[in-house]
Amino acid sequence: MQQANRPGTAVPPHRAGPRGFLTAMVVDTIGSGVWVTFSLLYFTEGRGIPLATAGTALSTGSLAALVLGGLAAGAFADRVGPYPAAVLSCAIRALVFPAYLWADTPAAVVVIAFGVSLGDRLYWAAHGGLVAGITSDEQARRRFFALLNGLRTMGLGLGALVVAVGAALEQWSGPVFWTAIPLLNAAGFAVAGLLFRRIGARAPRHRPSAAVTRGYREVFANRRFLAFTGATLALTLAAVAFESILPIYLRWLGLPLWLPPVAYVLSCLAIPAFQPVVLRWGRGRAPMRLMARSALLVAASLGGFLLLVGRNVSGAALLLVVLVLVFSLGQALFGAVAMVIVLDFAGGSGAGRYGACYQLVWGIASAVGPGLNTVLFAVSGTAPWLVLAGALLAAALVYRRLDRTAPPGADRSRGRAVAPPRRVRAR
Repeated sequence: MQQANRPGTAVPPHRAGPRGFLTAMVVDTIGSGVWVTFSLLYFTEGRGIPLATAGTALSTGSLAALVLGGLAAGAFADRVGPYPAAVLSCAIRALVFPAYLWADTPAAVVVIAFGVSLGDRLYWAAHGGLVAGITSDEQARRRFFALLNGLRTMGLGLGALVVAVGAALEQWSGPVFWTAIPLLNAAGFAVAGLLFRRIGARAPRHRPSAAVTRGYREVFANRRFLAFTGATLALTLAAVAFESILPIYLRWLGLPLWLPPVAYVLSCLAIPAFQPVVLRWGRGRAPMRLMARSALLVAASLGGFLLLVGRNVSGAALLLVVLVLVFSLGQALFGAVAMVIVLDFAGGSGAGRYGACYQLVWGIASAVGPGLNTVLFAVSGTAPWLVLAGALLAAALVYRRLDRTAPPGADRSRGRAVAPPRRVRAR
């Protein structure tokens, strides 16, 4: 007998078509990753907009989408369901990306960046519910989120490679290279949207739970979730610092120009490679404890950057490889368990709102991280690593406290009491 779906749940995997679902997630995740590394160069080299102007315009559009649509995207996903929200997010980006070909003023860049960022906000609000609907247990969710984290990292690396190769071949390809990337991204998002629509059409009609009408009151009243989200800001700021301030720090140390891209590419390869390791490592362990370990690993790597001072090129390069691998292991662990915890906090009906609230820490880190790191770097070249390492140690303490203070018999990540399991025979 077919089991009815609860309000706020999605279609099981055997009816959803997991291959089509995975294809849609791959296209969306890699497309987003490519654009992150490509966008600024596109406007400066492809459209002739000054670097500072293009950066300010992109940041303005992204921040406006975060402020105006960040939380609204979560409420929307909970109300209509994760599949319609994912379809709309892909449709927005498929329609907006071609407009970049005509964006030659800062105002146009702001408007278009707002549209792309709004589509991103909708996707990240929906993707927790999408994964929850096709996975049956916590370990399966960890595997899926680890996969998505690895794919996004590969997308970032692919974007960097595309930029490098495209810039090298520009004299032969001319403007075709700059025209192709937005159009290919638009086509990719259109394909992902069609796949999400096809899969969602097979799902039972989404029925919003009663909690949707209460909006974010339940989310903001959950102090354990807010503590978890606040602590996670340290990890997101560390990720932004690795991408933005590490190259400047290495140049400040007088190290060669080839070292920063090597460190970045190594991380893009190591994070996906470490996913099977962290899944085996974390099997059977409480997710909050794994978050604490992630914070400690990243803190150790950032603190280790201080040891690069005074080393010669060969010694610095060898130490940097080790530190990047430690950083990547921490990031891989973070990517596998963070959203699992968010879904546990959300229960069965608030994945959109909890996911959107959690995603704000990424938006905040992306917005304030580069400026904060620049200010700290102006004080001292080592200041960003000292401050971030301290923040990560504090975050690890918060995670450990959240784990230890969960009520007896509770789900360790959300602190809700559950009935002890009865002894039953496996079948």
